[in-house]
Amino acid sequence: MQTVLRALNQLIADGVIEIYAIGGAVAAAFYITAAQTEDIDAFMVLPTSASGLVLLTPVYEALTALGGIVEGEYVRFGSWPLQILSDGNSLVAEAIREAVSVAYDGVTTRVFRPEYLCAIALQTGRTKDHLRVATFFEQDAVQLKQLQAVLRRHGLEKALLRIALMLPLPIQEAL
Repeated sequence: MQTVLRALNQLIADGVIEIYAIGGAVAAAFYITAAQTEDIDAFMVLPTSASGLVLLTPVYEALTALGGIVEGEYVRFGSWPLQILSDGNSLVAEAIREAVSVAYDGVTTRVFRPEYLCAIALQTGRTKDHLRVATFFEQDAVQLKQLQAVLRRHGLEKALLRIALMLPLPIQEAL
């Protein structure tokens, strides 16, 4: 994973992208007991053309120049496939801006804060995402007031209520 993180940091150093943050299960593993994952989700503000179209080509070219191998929607570095994802909505864009710097095996990277991981999981709405939210609550790894503020800003309060009714979550004070 170090190679992937170094490559992402190099994209910033080379001016290919402005900012990125790791999301998904890899980011969640910095806060809660890790769920198994097979890829690294890197969310980033992607370069755009003069007409405003998102440009993936410069990112993929830079990653392959750094040793990555394109395989479908992934760029593989060793055993780690890297998926490039955009700041496609206001929640993800905010999560990227508010990401925190952490160290992984001596490499600094940026990861989404737990409140954003929960909010994005609620927005995505898959069963595995609901279980991740439950794990954040069970392991007391999310700040309730901060989560409430994020959910309110992005209209997701009812999504939390729905899963609270389905799962035995210790989140009554969050509702």
